[in-house]
Amino acid sequence: MAMANDHFGKRLALAMAVLLAIASRPLPGKTDASGKAPPAKGGFVIAPVIYYTPETRIAWGFVGIHYFRLFSSPQPSRLSSYRFNVIRTQNRQTTVQVDCELYLAGGRFLLDSTAKYSYYPNRFNGIGNWTTEAEQEDFTSRSWRLQLEPQLRLGGSVYAGLHLEAQSVSMRETQTGGTLEAGTVLGSAGGSINGVGLFAKWDSRDNTFSTSHGAYGAAFLNRYFGIFGGDYTYTQLALDARGYWPLGRGPVPAVQGIFKSVWGGCPFQALPMFGGLNLLRGYNDGRYRDRAMLALQGECRLPLGRRVGLCGFAGIAQVQEKISLLELDGFHAAAGGGVRYKFNPRENLVIRLDVGFAGAKPAFYLTFAEAF
Repeated sequence: MAMANDHFGKRLALAMAVLLAIASRPLPGKTDASGKAPPAKGGFVIAPVIYYTPETRIAWGFVGIHYFRLFSSPQPSRLSSYRFNVIRTQNRQTTVQVDCELYLAGGRFLLDSTAKYSYYPNRFNGIGNWTTEAEQEDFTSRSWRLQLEPQLRLGGSVYAGLHLEAQSVSMRETQTGGTLEAGTVLGSAGGSINGVGLFAKWDSRDNTFSTSHGAYGAAFLNRYFGIFGGDYTYTQLALDARGYWPLGRGPVPAVQGIFKSVWGGCPFQALPMFGGLNLLRGYNDGRYRDRAMLALQGECRLPLGRRVGLCGFAGIAQVQEKISLLELDGFHAAAGGGVRYKFNPRENLVIRLDVGFAGAKPAFYLTFAEAF
């Protein structure tokens, strides 16, 4: 179940990758018999982190990573790791998360897992493509989530795997007189969401956090049902396609298309939605949600030097009750621009400051990595 606060894990994953890039850099003069720097064997790093989004305001805490290489292999694989974070925000939101990536059989097999706790004051704007600000109501939820994704590299850039997920959500507070308090919205009473699914992906990106060339395509099909006490039964389909085309050493145009749909008794927390710091910057995270969602966005990244750059972006998206109801005049639009500072040119890691426009007030974002 994709909760509205999942952007925490994405941003923190980058912070941890930054730590890994710094900590695993080989020391000058340390080479093997071939003259090449030996691969990093392991280490542990912990550091503070701070960022800002409209949904959280100022967020702070710490992150840590332990990275290592499992077993011995004639062909070195990527480093395995487990990562952890504890985050508190100005909006009284708290998340604690542990992620683990284990690369086995020389990198041909990957075991990816997540354990997450969150206490999250949030906003619900109703369901549908034409909800108004007047329908907005506050709520607070507490959730536990466990996720496991064993996956196999089939060759080249092709991966396939199995998705296993279990989540427990409890509604701690709802707004007096609101639809969530009345219980008219599926999911307003919380419950358990358990499921299993399959996924396949193509990933030829040169860098997963700040891509300059390559492509990414993924398809996920998950089924949630009453296994192990699950309270909801529904099917979820998600498609994600991205492309990056550098123009020499100049601008890098990039585009992304996302389609999501659910069938069955899906709780409102897991409905397809858009907004936030990655998908249509300018709208609050989860501003519009319904059973089907289509979003298209593009941006152009312009380097001004070794460390500084600019970015312009724009996008459109809509949600509807059914796929057949998606229409040309139903899209909501957002656009904006920002500044990039590449604090680690070697690993192409950036801090971004964006301002998005989708209404009367601009939305500001200060965080790590590109939006997609």
